[in-house]
Amino acid sequence: MIITLTILASVVSIYLSACRYFRFHRLKYILHKYNHVRLDYQKALEISRIQVLYDFPYITELSVSFALFKTYGIPSISRLLAKTNQLAHIETAGRRAEDTSILLAECFVNDLDSSRAQMAMARINYLHSLYKNSISNDDMLYTLSLFILEPIRWAKKYEWRSLVPIEQEARFIYWKEMGERMGIKNIPLTLNDINKWSIDYEVKYMIYSKDNQICGEATLALFLSFYPDCMQKFARKILISLIDERLRLSMGFEEVPHWIKQVTTRLLRIRAFLLRHCVLPRFYPTTRGQVTPSCPMTKDGRYQRTGYIFEPWYMKETWFNTMLPFIRKQPSSKYKSHGFKTEELGPEKFSGLDTQVSFRIDLASQHVNNRIEQENKNAWGSTFDLNKHMIGPQNLSGKSVFDISPLNGFIPAGSKKQLTVIFSPDHDSDFFSDLVHITISEQPVKLEFRLRGSGRQNTMYIRPLDNANVIQKSLLPNISDAVTMQMQTIDPNEKGLPNNIVVILCAQMVNGKYVPAQRELMIGCAGITTGSKRNGEYTFDNLKDINTEGFNIDNPKSSVEMGTEKAVKITWTPPSSFDINEACRATITVTTKGDISRTWRVILVGYVDSTSSADKRSSRVTKNRQTLAASTRSHASTVGTSQRLPIQQENTTDNNNTT
Repeated sequence: MIITLTILASVVSIYLSACRYFRFHRLKYILHKYNHVRLDYQKALEISRIQVLYDFPYITELSVSFALFKTYGIPSISRLLAKTNQLAHIETAGRRAEDTSILLAECFVNDLDSSRAQMAMARINYLHSLYKNSISNDDMLYTLSLFILEPIRWAKKYEWRSLVPIEQEARFIYWKEMGERMGIKNIPLTLNDINKWSIDYEVKYMIYSKDNQICGEATLALFLSFYPDCMQKFARKILISLIDERLRLSMGFEEVPHWIKQVTTRLLRIRAFLLRHCVLPRFYPTTRGQVTPSCPMTKDGRYQRTGYIFEPWYMKETWFNTMLPFIRKQPSSKYKSHGFKTEELGPEKFSGLDTQVSFRIDLASQHVNNRIEQENKNAWGSTFDLNKHMIGPQNLSGKSVFDISPLNGFIPAGSKKQLTVIFSPDHDSDFFSDLVHITISEQPVKLEFRLRGSGRQNTMYIRPLDNANVIQKSLLPNISDAVTMQMQTIDPNEKGLPNNIVVILCAQMVNGKYVPAQRELMIGCAGITTGSKRNGEYTFDNLKDINTEGFNIDNPKSSVEMGTEKAVKITWTPPSSFDINEACRATITVTTKGDISRTWRVILVGYVDSTSSADKRSSRVTKNRQTLAASTRSHASTVGTSQRLPIQQENTTDNNNTT
């Protein structure tokens, strides 16, 4: 007997220790992973799922139900609900509660950016839009605040532990994201702010009205439908004891004895004690079968739930749930046991109507404010940065280079809308770019994608391999300005924009020896529109003029097949007598033949970057500020030329160093 009791005591002790360890295991995981991490709505959702689906499913569900119940204490909310008969009668109150639960759960148990969550959000916004003239932003914000705050308050009073600050913050961040996607404005920026706002709103607007009482009685009857008739009177008093005094008065409910409040509170706290010390945590989430793996789509595109809150709407009929004699409400065709489609959720008169969402497309380039940053929008040249500038050069006519059709419309549920992008450049550029915003059902969160394109007026074109970005690490600080000026000069005999290509080559001097610099030009043939000729041709002229300065082109004459590009390598090896304090510039012309013949001017600039140890030591003593002399800023001709660019030295010596 003693041995048996010892074994039993050991087993109980081990079990209680396991309960204690595993009960707080998920909380420790949250604190370890997220305590020093900046939360976004996705991380907040993961934290909230652990709290709602594993740790507090019952109290969270009960508190959210009472949060919705609490909104009926605001006359402006209950007036609309009573007018639409959605909560004025128990026959419709159950389905409305289940539909609301499903739509919110679709966003919560699935990823917020998943197709199921987006469809649920579109349905929520669609149903709200039907009453947009009757629902104020403050009423929407108050409802949102209760979904955030009530579970926190109920957990503190009735659960086996309170929510820690990071869980409270996660709940706020997730529901704030939900509110923004629902188009709710002026959402407070912190949890404390929304708590204060919600309390102030209640004090000001939660007063008695007949509509409050109608909605409250219908919902209370829905809660009581679980209990046998002989228990409903006592159960009513227990339910009323759970609401605060202001809400009770606003709904006109009778006052319950104080001892019932004490009994209710103590029963819930006994439950919390047993859960904390004597019960292992859940190993599976409480999702009511709304997660994709446990709730797959049926052949006719519906979803069937595995659980419910008030009434078994959309639950699959099984031998188990239809044979239980003590369940008053069982899944059946009355409750649409064949499942639900998101577009059918909501009031019956809107059931079966496709949830069509509206869309509107905006091109960023069509907004004047977005063009202020581009004072010279059609002459980006080498200054355009694809990572910095979302809007590239537009047409010379001032019109956007991209267009999309249609720009607005509606998309029925389950269908798609094809957008046609029209690209119509009126000049050459590799940097055409625009940002597209798509607004769905007037939600504040917009979808975005980038349009980029290259346009050619003629079939043959030349572009640097690195998009002609002349910003280089250079010993010549002002070399970019000088090169840009040379590139933008226009010969009086030329018409239109100059066909200038700038190539900067930086050779290295390592231990007294030059390491040649190499760059590439891409010469392409976009297509031939006339005649039977399929290839383009190019020829570099006046090679001798650049060879004397050390520049060399490996393939100066060749053909290019239509739809392809050919890389032409340019090498610069400084002559042995070259002064590293100078830079040289050479110009060569390239003739391309495709649908038309065209002459290009390629400006080659070479300089030396010394990386020897001796040069590094001397640079610590004296800093050389080197600028290109103003005399080099002459017009470049269209024939091959070469020119030395003298460097003007301005020496400044550090005050703290001695030479």
